[in-house]
Amino acid sequence: MMIAASSLLFSGCTADMSGRDANGFIPHLSVDMNVPTDLKLGMDKTFSIQVEENGKPYEGFYKAQFQFWPEDGSSPPLTVPGVMSSPGCYTASPAFDKEGVYRVKFSGISAEYEIMPAKRFAIGAQASKHLTELEKQENDAPSTPAAGGHHHGQKEFRTRSWKERTQS
Repeated sequence: MMIAASSLLFSGCTADMSGRDANGFIPHLSVDMNVPTDLKLGMDKTFSIQVEENGKPYEGFYKAQFQFWPEDGSSPPLTVPGVMSSPGCYTASPAFDKEGVYRVKFSGISAEYEIMPAKRFAIGAQASKHLTELEKQENDAPSTPAAGGHHHGQKEFRTRSWKERTQS
């Protein structure tokens, strides 16, 4: 009996370290999305995103596209293919015909990853002022960690069950 227990104790598990970097981390992507600062109606400006995997340009997306839409939902999203302008750098140059606060989302899909980072931007003086106010409100709002200890700047929302909703 003692021999069986000791053989279990010493056999242990070995970690599968394949596919990890020199520090033992699983490969990951980092992104840097750039939104032009001087956007004006009717002018093409280049939006770009630099994608790296462990510090090296990532070129593995089989689908890369940008989507642009007004935050107020006044028109449908505009989808523009992401063109690789240099290793790991994808760009799009849309023109806008209406002032307002917009969102841009990049969608990159490969065999290993699917990413969808997004940012807000504004076109026009009033929209820029409104965007500044929105960002200030978001920065001033208390950030509550979500269940499981993940925080990522997201606010925690509690949903009620069907029973709770029908009893109130």
